[in-house]
This record gives sequence, C-alpha cells and structure tokens, in this order.
Amino acid sequence: MINTRDILGMNARNIIYLSRYNKPAGRKVADHKLLTKSALQKAKLSTPKLCRVFRKPEEIDKFDFINKLPESFVIKPDNSLGGEGIMVIEKRGKYAGEWITSTGDTKSVVDFKLLIQNILEGQFSMENKPDIAFVEERIRIHPAFEKFCWNGTPDVGVLVFNRVPVMAYLRLPTKESGGRANMFQGAIACGIDMATGITVHAIKGTHTINFFPGTKRKLVGIKIPEWEEVLRLAINCQVAIPELGFMRADIVLQPSILHPGKTIPTVLELNAQPGLKIQIANQVGLRRRLERVEGLTIEDADKGIKICKALFADPQLIAAVSGKKTIGIFENVEVRSFMGDRVTIKAKVDTGAFRTSIDESLARKIGLLSPENIIGEKHYESALGMDKRLLIDLIFWLGGRKIKTEANVADRSKLKRPMLIGRRDLTDFIIDPSLDTQLGS
Repeated sequence: MINTRDILGMNARNIIYLSRYNKPAGRKVADHKLLTKSALQKAKLSTPKLCRVFRKPEEIDKFDFINKLPESFVIKPDNSLGGEGIMVIEKRGKYAGEWITSTGDTKSVVDFKLLIQNILEGQFSMENKPDIAFVEERIRIHPAFEKFCWNGTPDVGVLVFNRVPVMAYLRLPTKESGGRANMFQGAIACGIDMATGITVHAIKGTHTINFFPGTKRKLVGIKIPEWEEVLRLAINCQVAIPELGFMRADIVLQPSILHPGKTIPTVLELNAQPGLKIQIANQVGLRRRLERVEGLTIEDADKGIKICKALFADPQLIAAVSGKKTIGIFENVEVRSFMGDRVTIKAKVDTGAFRTSIDESLARKIGLLSPENIIGEKHYESALGMDKRLLIDLIFWLGGRKIKTEANVADRSKLKRPMLIGRRDLTDFIIDPSLDTQLGS
C-alpha cells in the first residue's frame, strides 16, 4: 500500500518541479518528436530510424508509398499526446498496396494519405495548429516480452530528476489498447525495482493485476534486458537536453539485426510532463524520492546510476534474491536467558554501532551476568571519556533467525530500548527504515 504522504500530486508536480526545472526550450524539444530525435541524434543516442517527413499537403501525392515504404513502419504526428494519430504497420498485405496493422486491420495507400492529411491539418496537435507527419521504423518486440504483450511493442518509461533515475515502469500493450503501450487506452503498467530492473507490481487502469489477460503469465518478476544501459540512456537524454530537469524517457529494447542476441536500448520519445500513475504501478510515492536527490551534484551517468540503485532498491525484492531477511529500525527480539527461557525485548537496530549492547539491569535480571557467562571486559570511548563494559555471551532471535554473539553490557535505563543490535550481527539482514513494525520510535 502506498504511503499517501509520499504521493506527488499534480499541483505539486506542476508548481515545484515542472515550473522550476523544465525550461521553455526543453519543453519545446520534448513536445515535438522530430526535435527530440534531432537533439538525441546529435548526442549520439539511439532513436528509431526516420524514413520520411511530410510538411506540406502537396508532398503526399508526390511520394511513392508502395515502393518507398519499408516492410514495417509507424506513422506519427510530430506534436501529439497520448498516442493519438499514430498508426503502426506490422507487415505488407497479401496484395500490392496493402499493409497489415498491429491490430490485424488492412490498410491501403489511401488510408495513409488520409491520416497524413489529418495530421498536417493539426487534428492531433497538442497546440491545435498545423502539424508535421513522419514515418519511422517500427521497433520489433524483444523476445523477453513476447509472452507479455499483444502485438505492439512494450516500452520502459524512466523518470529522471537531476540526472538520477527515480522511478520506472514497463508498459505492455494489450488487445484492449490496440497493441499500443498507452495506459489510458488499456495497456498494463508494471512497476520496476530500480536496482535490479525486475518488475515488482502491475496495474491495469488503477487496479492491481497479477497475470497478463487471458493467460497465467505472471507480471511480477519480469527482468528488463540491459537494465543498466536503459538507466544510462535515460540519464544521457537529460544530459543532451539540460533544460529538462524533470522528465520521462520512453525507451524500447531493440533486438539487433546485425548482432543476434544483442539488445539496443532506443529512445522513442521524451515527456516533459510525466504522468503520475507511475506511482500506482510501483506502489511507491514520488515525493520523497525527488526530495532525496534534489540538489545533489551528479557528474556523470555512472554516479546517477549508483545513487539510483542505492536509494531506490526494493528491499523485499533484494531479500528474495539474496536470501536475506528485511527488518526495520525497531524490532522485537527474543533473548535466551541463562536458564534457557526466551524473553521478548524491544530493540533498536543501529548500523553505526559495531557490537550489540544490552541493558545492565536487564542482563542481571535474566541471569546473563553469571560469572560463567562473562567473557571479559572491553574499554569504549565515549563523550564522557573511557567507559569499561563487560562482554557476555548472548543468544537472541531477530526476524526469526537465531544469532549467537558477544555483546557488551551498558546502562541503558534512560533509553527507550534496553537492547541495541550492532552491524556485526546484521550481515544476514536488510534494513528498511520505512517498514512499520508497530513498535514506534
């Protein structure tokens, strides 16, 4: 469940982030697909190959559609939003002058001309002005996603702020969406763990979904190929267009024709007004993530990736992969008394301390200060000078796991927690401060 206090609303997005970090020049580039393509190509970033541009109506009749168009392609408006005015052609039809769309419909040259004419007249333009139409190559479906989409090509949306990827999702086309990776038209969105590139949650609309429609194929656990390169490409898009400080890069994974088995992350387009449903797909709010990276100095993509992975890893997923147990800062533990009984104690997890510490009066009460249980003494430096403490054998259970260690004994009577667990005993755990253990602070 999303922490509602962390959700970024539309007003906050517009006032705090869009108005401050996205300059008019950057928004203009993102709002026009051809300008985006040009800016990214100058930065030597991969974009779909441009086949033809139509700027004037008279250019339509002069073009030889039958012989000049490739086997598979996409017709797009330059200035549209939400997938409007886009036609995806999968292959040529049975007869000359016919093509089959991604939804299985048959189209002809007449249909292409009509669509391009409507685009030029501004029918799909965000600015309600005459527009430009263009034809580009269609990116084939990556084998990793073939079982999880219907006809169209999935894409990965990576939200980048201050050159740090802060959140991402995988959008999967469905029959309802007409083979388009558009959530408003019925595509599925899967939240992605930023450290591993593995999907962790999936929605259709605003509802959680576990399987791809009509199948038993799980939507959680899909691994994004070339994940680190996807993150790098998203960051470099912002480097190429620095006037976009808060943006989403929509990236497709293109299988290489020349090098079988190789994947080329390719930018479809940039979004200067990223939607906020990405939070629902990830079950995580954006507000805190943005606050954590705001103002950081990010010299290059490598640093942006390191910060992204360090700050925004999914603890539950890492725990599943590594076999480690996820715990919070405040935990209940069971300590074995000298007589062998288990005593429940409130403890604080503190990676700043090396050794576990237990309150002196508590240790005496449960028999842990018996001479045969005392190992020796150790000196510790504190604000008041040198402090001499007893070392004892200690056995306790944390998160259901048994830990045998040496602990020091200290006066913790004025502290809320009679026991502190140091990093020496935390090697098999992942600490997630956001976990609500119901123990308070």
